[in-house]
Amino acid sequence: MLVTRFWRSTSGNFAMMFAVSLPVMLTGVGFALDVSNLMSAKSSLQNALDSAVLAASRLADKSTSRDDLFDGYFKANTNGQGSLVNPSAHLTVEQGVNYIKTTATATAEVALNFSFVFGKSGHLSVKASAYESTAKLEVAMVLDNTGSMGDANMKALRDGATQLVNILKQAKTEKPEREIRVALVPFVTAVNINGVGFKDEWIDKRTIVPKDDKSTNGNNFATYADGRRYGHWDLFVNKLKVEWKGCVEARTSKFNADGTPNLTTDALNLDDTPPAKLVYTAADQTGNVKPETVFVPYFAPDEPGAAKASPNSATAFNNSYLSDGNKAATKVLQKTQQMAVAKYSNVSIRNTAVINTAAPATTGPNYACPTPIAPLTTDLESLKTDISKMVYWYGSGTNVSEGLAWGYRVLSPGEPYDQGDAFNSDQTSKVVVVFTDGENNVFGASSELANQSDYGAYGYFDTYRMGTSSSTRATALTNVNTWTDAMCTRLKNQGVKVFTVVLGADTAANRKLYSGCASTPANYYPTKDATQLKAAFDNIAYAITDLYVTN
Repeated sequence: MLVTRFWRSTSGNFAMMFAVSLPVMLTGVGFALDVSNLMSAKSSLQNALDSAVLAASRLADKSTSRDDLFDGYFKANTNGQGSLVNPSAHLTVEQGVNYIKTTATATAEVALNFSFVFGKSGHLSVKASAYESTAKLEVAMVLDNTGSMGDANMKALRDGATQLVNILKQAKTEKPEREIRVALVPFVTAVNINGVGFKDEWIDKRTIVPKDDKSTNGNNFATYADGRRYGHWDLFVNKLKVEWKGCVEARTSKFNADGTPNLTTDALNLDDTPPAKLVYTAADQTGNVKPETVFVPYFAPDEPGAAKASPNSATAFNNSYLSDGNKAATKVLQKTQQMAVAKYSNVSIRNTAVINTAAPATTGPNYACPTPIAPLTTDLESLKTDISKMVYWYGSGTNVSEGLAWGYRVLSPGEPYDQGDAFNSDQTSKVVVVFTDGENNVFGASSELANQSDYGAYGYFDTYRMGTSSSTRATALTNVNTWTDAMCTRLKNQGVKVFTVVLGADTAANRKLYSGCASTPANYYPTKDATQLKAAFDNIAYAITDLYVTN
């Protein structure tokens, strides 16, 4: 009975159990405090070392003062940290041809409550390194300005590109001895090259083009009786009397027998072959030296029908700016109507022309021609002004390969645009940042008998400059993707670091094309909205300044 009552009794049990468990509880609390102190102390030590390493990585500092700067920053950031006992750090510096790498280790002791677990004190050890390029930096921003961008996305692009330039400008401020130059290449399907540094001799300004000339100048217009062609410059200056804005057609491309692009034989559309000076007699303008190497001024023909504002239609003609009668009933007659030259000099028609050069819905010979290239410059403030002028333009579609071709040319050491240093140089790092909001595409007139597209850098779809006469629309776009990939490969083979950014268009095709285009998969940035776009440009800017800490 007594034993039974004892086991059933509850009085005094709590005090007894508390007395038994108190040492265990105190040990647990103390152990937790020690662990917390160790984690906090390690974080403090790591932060102090990171800041000291970054401070010692400044390029302007002489190597003899790096140790002093490192020690000063480390001591300043560990003083007052009561948990750190006897903190110390050691710095090593590796300086190559075009980089400086600083590596450091730091140790400290931490006083603990339970030395029997950790020893008399906890010993901490951390590492950090910083890398900074000493090479000059050249950056080309190749940016999609097509109509699908709209106001909101265009603002986000301007903000992101401006932020990238601001970060590069800050890097320049911190390292004034390092040369940083940036270029801007806005594109739709064509690129406007009429910016600072533009030279007239790059442009085919012939008014008459010989019959067998290898260039594309005048191919979309009727010829003289003897087969000579009307030059685009003649149409601008002498007939329509409208100023050329600055866009150019792509140079000639070549195709294999199966309709795929030939990337090795005279593929002038993708390379940086310098324009050869045109040599010809005034009388017949023959005797030309490599006329296919100069750039044909962009002249979008007047399309059949009454003059009207662009409907921005995927299926209809979008650029009928002269009233040349009702739209003809057959493809042959529509082509004849469109290719006629006399209408451009007809005063009664020309005076009532619907020519609009303001974005987004343009009409006229400068159809869908964006703001001009800004070549490599150290004046980053002026470049931000150029960025602020970018707007979106309806028409023609998207051709990233043409934008990349001009990005390649602005980085090239030779003309056109010869501001770039040599490729694959230890002294200069080169970067391309390419942005698009969609897949390559051909836009306009898909249901019309003639053209079957808007005019662009490769003319009309039915002139077969994006393929052969047997090519379908899908085949032509496959070829444009092939050119885009080829340009990415060419850039990377020349030592250029490529970053790709896609907004709202992370399709399977784009993911394959642009992740492959980027120098590494990590350099591909698929973004969904303006916030992610800005973050992508921020990350790219910090990456290309080549200053970072690794732990």
